[in-house]
Amino acid sequence: MKMLKNCSSRARAILSACFVILASQGAAQDGPPEIEAITDRGHLIVAMTSFDNPPFYFVDHGHLEGIDVTLAEDIGQALGVEVKFDRTAETFNDVVEKVRRGEADIAVSKISRTNTRARVVAFSRPYVRLHNALMFNRLKFAQNSKGRDLGDYVRNFDGALGVIENSSFATFALRRFPKATIIPFKTWEEVVEATVSGTVDAAYRDEFEVRRITVDRPDTSISLRTVTIADARDAISVVVRWDAPRLLAMVDQVIDDRPAELTADDVIALYRSKMTSEAGH
Repeated sequence: MKMLKNCSSRARAILSACFVILASQGAAQDGPPEIEAITDRGHLIVAMTSFDNPPFYFVDHGHLEGIDVTLAEDIGQALGVEVKFDRTAETFNDVVEKVRRGEADIAVSKISRTNTRARVVAFSRPYVRLHNALMFNRLKFAQNSKGRDLGDYVRNFDGALGVIENSSFATFALRRFPKATIIPFKTWEEVVEATVSGTVDAAYRDEFEVRRITVDRPDTSISLRTVTIADARDAISVVVRWDAPRLLAMVDQVIDDRPAELTADDVIALYRSKMTSEAGH
């Protein structure tokens, strides 16, 4: 009888130890690894381009502000951590690469969703949708269109088209304007100057960036003509690692909790407000 009691005690001890081990393993696996990695670190690493892109992100009196900054901070708050911005990327594609390589947890940097990028990273729901737009040199437009229907001329555009190199619109241009000669430039400012001077016939980007030129440089209305492409929209989303589904779900939830997707009119209004504020200082 004593032996049976001893065996029973040992069995209970072994079972108790097993339960402790299983419980500890279960606790260790309670949280998704990508979330735990961020919370253990104590901060969320967010990739952005090295250059400002107001009103999405810009430095104002020493502080980083803008639509994307607020969204990134909202995501950090949802995770219960601080946000640290990595602004070493020189291009939009470099920003995506930082997430793909695991150097940043997410990217919030006015990044457009493309099929090429979607092969290596995951995208959140869009938080801004913008139509595509063309900005024509007026003189070149008059010479080349020769009275053709505007829609037909745009659909079959075969002139020199300026884009930012390594950008989503460099990719979009190849598909949407197969007859055009695509001319890449390092910056949008260079694309605009090339269009004004007639070095290229037109520039291609989203409607906000095209409309912004009339705010920054109202004098260009004489030399430039803008056309919005109603059937082509650019979805601006947060970039997340492809192997971080729970982090992606949290980002989507934060976006869903926002009032609504921003439109070009919303973004232009924010940009005008920023310019007015700067003029007042």
